[in-house]
This record gives sequence, structure tokens and C-alpha cells, in this order.
Amino acid sequence: MKAAGTLLLASAFPASLAGAVEAVPDGLEGALAELADAAIRTRACPGIQVSVWQENRPRVMLARGSANLETATPVAAASVFRAGSLTKQFTAALIAKLEEQGKLSVHDGLDRYLEFFAGKHPPTLLELIHHTAGVHAATESVFDPRNVTQVELARRISAQETLYDFPPGTAWLYSNANYILLGAVIEAVTGQPLATAARRLLFEPLGLADTAFDANADVVPSRVNGYTPTAAGAMAFANADCLPVEQAGGAGAIRSTATDLCRWHQALFSGSVVSRASLERMLAPARLRDGRPAIEHRFDPADANMGATGYGYGLLLDRATRDGGLIALHSGFISGFSAWLATHVPSLLTVACLCNVDPNPNLPFRQLRRTVFAQQLP
Repeated sequence: MKAAGTLLLASAFPASLAGAVEAVPDGLEGALAELADAAIRTRACPGIQVSVWQENRPRVMLARGSANLETATPVAAASVFRAGSLTKQFTAALIAKLEEQGKLSVHDGLDRYLEFFAGKHPPTLLELIHHTAGVHAATESVFDPRNVTQVELARRISAQETLYDFPPGTAWLYSNANYILLGAVIEAVTGQPLATAARRLLFEPLGLADTAFDANADVVPSRVNGYTPTAAGAMAFANADCLPVEQAGGAGAIRSTATDLCRWHQALFSGSVVSRASLERMLAPARLRDGRPAIEHRFDPADANMGATGYGYGLLLDRATRDGGLIALHSGFISGFSAWLATHVPSLLTVACLCNVDPNPNLPFRQLRRTVFAQQLP
């Protein structure tokens, strides 16, 4: 068992630790250009950014379509999109860094940091990270048009009539509420707003100049406008609903560029963000309190379509590759925006895609996976 575990672990890490690098597929830029052009032509999205990096170097950068349909502003490499649930991996990495600094433990109960969870059978921080906490998805009533902290949102979550969908640690169910609570923990531990803690601990040290926790009041150069599809016709898109994006916090408030997202994954998986030991924990699939892999008990039967894909620290863990090498990925959706970010960890091959439209079946994420990871997929 120990030898098998070692082999699985080795296949999760970059080539410098685990073997030879596989090259970027020949003709990749042309193939991705066709996908991006098709997405614009078929009105899957108004605008799209695609970036591919390997071994800390950019290999492909594409920008197509409109950043703003009303001003006819084109998407550029510097255009800034919202990235939705890609935020979760940043939040989880912040928790990992704070644990390395001795400021918390992921095995602590949530009530150690948020006292209003005392007496409410609180999950551990790790269960929040892994979506095994059972916390009921936050309802619209939790949010507020005013500027409120993640701690205040967490307090409102704790007061929900239905707090848990199942006892913590007994099943797996994706819930944004888990990561709003983690954002509140970060604020409680650091004594800073989540946006400030992330900037100081992650974004500035890594040179992610275009990445931040967004707020509607922020004036952002090259900000992209978000859209929602309409019925087929001359005007295929409408402006997406406005929402208090900062309240998505640790679950979904990041804004970024495809280049910055690739730079982030390259830094994370090459060991520049957390220690190797912490990275191993980030890439370990979730388990339940009884020791079973979380994939063996998904609370929602619809999640059975995830198959053997596990969940780590804000990352889906996919080993459906030729050599069992890990592809760590996540998608992100927030009003008017869709995002996808994935890395084949052993070869440090990363692709990021950002679109300024609500999710729809014509977005090219599935084709991107097949095209970029052609050498890794069976």
C-alpha cells in the first residue's frame, strides 16, 4: 500500500520531481484560435481570452470578440474578467498559508474562529474546504446590497433555518456557503478584509497584478462587461444582472486575466506558494469522517456524473489520463461570466479560459480540455 501511494503522489507533481516533461502539442495555437473564433462566430460568448503556459513560460495567448458590446471595445490580453468559483482555490491556499504560519489548523472546528457556531455541531475547516461540511447553500436572504464583511455573512449563514443538509463529515455536496465561511475565518484570523489578506499574502508576492477580490465600486482599467444569452436574433446578448460581487467573497469574487490565472497555477504547482507538504495536502482527495473517500457518498445523486473525480483544496482532481497523472482544475460561473482553469500537474501544462457570458452548452471548455491535453488524455 505504501509503494502504491508513493507512485500516485509522485504522479501529481511537476516533472522536476516526477519525470520528463511532455511538450505542448504541435499546432496548438492554431487549434485554439479555431476554437476561440468559433465561440465568437456561433455567439457562444461575446468575448474570450485563452492562455496556455508550461514550465513558467507563456506558450499561447489569444483574445477574441468584445469586452463591451455597447462601446465596441475588443477583448485584449489585459482585459479583466470575473472568474467565479476559481476563487475557491485561492481561498483554500490562503487557509493553507495561514496554517503554515501557525495561525490556524484545518482540523479545528469552525467555532474556534467564529464563535456564533458554538453549540451548532460545527464542521472542521478541512470539511469546509472539501465540501463535506454539509452547510446548506446560502440563500439570497443572506446577502445584502450594502457592503458587509464575510464575517457578517457567515453570521447570517449560521442563523439559517436549515443549517446543514447532512451531518458534517458524512457526505459530499458542493456549497458556496462553505467558502464564504472560510473567507470569514481568514478575516477573523488576519484581522483584515479578505481582499486585503489575499493581496498581501498571495497576489503581491506572486506578481498577480491583475488579480483581486472584486467589488462593484472598484474602477478597474480594462474591465470586461458581463452578458447573458438571449433568444436567437440580431441581439444575442443582454447585460447580465448586477449583484454585490464582493459578497461572493471566498466562494466567487475574484477578478483576473487568463495570463494571471496561468501564472497562478504555475506558481502553485511548482512550489512557490506553499510548501511541498502543504501542496500534497491540497491535492489529496476529500475523505469522510469514517475514512471513506468522499466520492463514495455524494449527497446529490446528480453528482454521480463526476465519476472518480475527487475534490481537494478548491480543486477538482481528475486522473482520467494515460499515465494517471493528475489534472487539477475548476470552473467558475458568476453573473455574466464563465471561466475554466486546468493544469496537468506532472508536466506543468496549464490552460485558462475566460468568457464574458453566463454558462451555456456552447462554451468551448470541453474542447479546450481535449485539445490542450491531447498528449495526456486517452
